[in-house]
Amino acid sequence: MEINVESAKARAVQLLNETRNCAYSSFVALAEALGIELDEKSKNMAIGFAGGISGSGHICGALWGSIAITSLYTMERLGDRSEIENPLERYMPIYAKCAEVFKKFVEANGSPNCGDLNPNLDLISEEQRKKCMEIVSKAVEITLLALQYRKA
Repeated sequence: MEINVESAKARAVQLLNETRNCAYSSFVALAEALGIELDEKSKNMAIGFAGGISGSGHICGALWGSIAITSLYTMERLGDRSEIENPLERYMPIYAKCAEVFKKFVEANGSPNCGDLNPNLDLISEEQRKKCMEIVSKAVEITLLALQYRKA
């Protein structure tokens, strides 16, 4: 499957502009890019994670969306692993891939927390909206590259 990273980034920014929701934007754009089918209920579960979990300033919603999709995609790629009795062993590849995305996000942005990236939880000012667009776009890029895709 050929993935156009730039198109996925643009889709995430489009969704952010439409919804003002960073978690939804990265989650849905990544799912679309990776061919993961999500129904409306599944898409909507991302909504409460914006603003660092509903405006609390904790983990960035764009990062949450990236980690959630990384988990789904990696699990799908691994297939049935029920023969591995130890859950820690069974899910280790997923943990490792999510840790890679998390680490690269923090390296790129300086923090995983919305409160650090958007201290006033401001989605109104043009300056902060641009910053959030960059964060969402970078989260999508980091995730797709971590999942072995290269820039198109």
